[in-house]
Amino acid sequence: MKRRPHGGYPLYPASNHYDPIRRRFFNPEPKRRLQPLDFGGAFKMLSRKGRFPAQSLPFAKPDFAAFMRQERLPEDEQKAQFVWFGHSTLLMRVAGLNILTDPVFGMNAAPNNKMFRRFQPPPAAPHELPPLDIILYSHNHYDHLEEAFVRSVADSGVHFLVPLGMEVLLRRWGVKSENISAADWYQSHTVGGVTFTATPARHDSSRNLADHNRMLWAGWAVEGGGQRFYFSGDSSYASHFADIGRHFGGFDLVFMENGQYDRRWLDNHMFPGQTVQAAIDVGARRMMPIHWGAFSLAMHDWDEPVCCSIPLAIERGLQVLTPLIGQVFDADAETGFWWEEV
Repeated sequence: MKRRPHGGYPLYPASNHYDPIRRRFFNPEPKRRLQPLDFGGAFKMLSRKGRFPAQSLPFAKPDFAAFMRQERLPEDEQKAQFVWFGHSTLLMRVAGLNILTDPVFGMNAAPNNKMFRRFQPPPAAPHELPPLDIILYSHNHYDHLEEAFVRSVADSGVHFLVPLGMEVLLRRWGVKSENISAADWYQSHTVGGVTFTATPARHDSSRNLADHNRMLWAGWAVEGGGQRFYFSGDSSYASHFADIGRHFGGFDLVFMENGQYDRRWLDNHMFPGQTVQAAIDVGARRMMPIHWGAFSLAMHDWDEPVCCSIPLAIERGLQVLTPLIGQVFDADAETGFWWEEV
């Protein structure tokens, strides 16, 4: 079978983050180079006990009946509902739409079943979820995009919202073109009264050695039901967070990347202080840390991200939200520091 040139990826107009000659995306604020792990560093990373919880994490079995119940209330009393499955997988119900972000339900965040094992099974299986309207993806890394899940819902009629280029991958996995909408930064799609806008991020993309940065990476702003939310996806800290804050005028709740950082990849993920500053930059009324609680992809202790970021956020006067994995919650929920009991 003859392969299409450039892997079948479309040619996009030149921009401050796309090179049409190389057909690759790039960061307007360049990242510093990764420092490779030597054998000793790799062994230390894989053997460090603190990277994994010493016991099972507490969780709640999602009450999907409660999750769906808001629509019975008068419209002015309805609040968006959320369930966190660990890492960056969130189920949202906004203005009557069920929205799932970066769904990964398998036991590995890698192309094989021997690396980056999940701490424990997610609190619900994919078949237990309520009917989905939208699946939102931030980028194509294995801890955010799971081929098996995509294939399992490809014929369900759910609509996929993705950054530019990811539509090529989804079509390969069986999703029909009419069920995919791809967006560049600051491009919006409105579905059922909810507006989804792709936002800048400072990261990268790849599934293999040949497709590096062929697909864009992004965060998402979600606006509906009189509320505004921000899902950061993966990003290192840069000026785009302040730009997002100016563009949207703030958010009721932000789901901000917090974890999997390391001095060897300084510009791939945010350190705790940067997570807090990013939440302040985008104008968060309240911040929920994500990108932790399911996988260990770095050398820090499994709970170090929140042990560091939460006190810093409180010190800066930023309200925090830290629900149990599987708990149904809204932007005003009262939550505790459950990891302190593990």
